[in-house]
Amino acid sequence: MEKVHEFIGGLLDEKGITGMEPEVRQQLIEEMTNLLMQRIDTAAINALPEDKAIELADGLDNGTIKNEDVSKFMIDAGVNFEEIAMVTMVQFRDLYLGNTVAEPEKTDAADSEAAEKDNN
Repeated sequence: MEKVHEFIGGLLDEKGITGMEPEVRQQLIEEMTNLLMQRIDTAAINALPEDKAIELADGLDNGTIKNEDVSKFMIDAGVNFEEIAMVTMVQFRDLYLGNTVAEPEKTDAADSEAAEKDNN
């Protein structure tokens, strides 16, 4: 977890957020770390094949898979945590530093308008 804290601290420095009280900075690092870890967890779950995701959800619901066994289950299912963590961290960095703009989702109305313009 210390490496993740260092990563987040580096992001704050790159963003120019350096002139705050140490306690406030530490709180911000903790909050950003929690957000990043949630994103990594979500990416790892999304990397599971659908049948394994269902098996995991069912196992957690009925108690046959314990929370402490989730990592082993995911590794056995072929999830590469290291790669997922690195990709997610790069995406997080790019979004935080403003290097990437999230694309708005297209709506049906926007698709219809684009098709109508193409037909004219």
